Amino acid sequence: MAAPWILTGASGWFGRTALWEYEALHGPEALRSDVVACASSAKLIDFGSPHGPIQAVSLDALDAIHNAAGLIHLAFLTRERVAELGPERYIDANRAITARIAAFLQHNPAIPIITTSSGAAAVLDGLEPDLDGNPYASLKQEEEALWRQSGGNRMAAVFRVYAASGRFIKDPSLFALGDFLSRATAGQRIEVRSPRPVIRSYVHVGTMMRLFWAMLREPLTPGFLQVDACMETLSLVELARIISRLWDLPEPLFNIDPQLEPDRYAADSGSFLELLSRYGIAPLDLSEQLWETARSMWPMEQRDPARSESH
Repeated sequence: MAAPWILTGASGWFGRTALWEYEALHGPEALRSDVVACASSAKLIDFGSPHGPIQAVSLDALDAIHNAAGLIHLAFLTRERVAELGPERYIDANRAITARIAAFLQHNPAIPIITTSSGAAAVLDGLEPDLDGNPYASLKQEEEALWRQSGGNRMAAVFRVYAASGRFIKDPSLFALGDFLSRATAGQRIEVRSPRPVIRSYVHVGTMMRLFWAMLREPLTPGFLQVDACMETLSLVELARIISRLWDLPEPLFNIDPQLEPDRYAADSGSFLELLSRYGIAPLDLSEQLWETARSMWPMEQRDPARSESH
């Protein structure tokens, strides 16, 4: 086969979206011939394709790949796993993933590489790592350093994600967006519980993955690139109001104290939107992002009837 694209973390939210978008862009045969999907173990990955699941290989298989065309690296244990595994096992597991990727990059020294990091890493910018207090952010910064060191003769791009929308959303109850959509789809009035103003920057994962595939095919100038993956920045009250209007619900409930310091997890969208424009990718409208996210979360009979009929 021709030199393949490598996708790690293929069974996760972002990874399944990457598979979906590649198949939508290039077709089912191209996906299965062009892309090597990697997961924690060899398995079939169902990503909603009418053409069936795709076979993924274990991350161990990366040791034998010396002819890759490019890498999208999405494998990382999320912060929710700290409580499940305990800090020590969590740190060891993520460092093992990073070490395997480092070895792969040595075997494939000039290919373009793209990864996702987190806005949580920005909290530690310019500070010492805090593995005890914030292992997730500290480990994300460790992996960003690998990309920074690799950005010599190759394009090495890191995209920091703050909040996200799109199909395959993982554990919707963990996120305000998922909670709001869950209530809206059930016809319930949305409630914003925090008394503080909460600001979030969102990226549509499908749009981001289309950008990643385009960047692998037409890489930017070799070197390190760090981008905040942001398309929309708004308060949770604004988000609740938009969802309420889309689902024809009453005004959301909230009691915000403007004297409290805002909870801001956000960044500027300029660089990300410029990249989308450069590659000719149109950002999905926020309302369409919300409908897509909701459609992937619940069966058709639970969705808004009028919306289902018109689409």
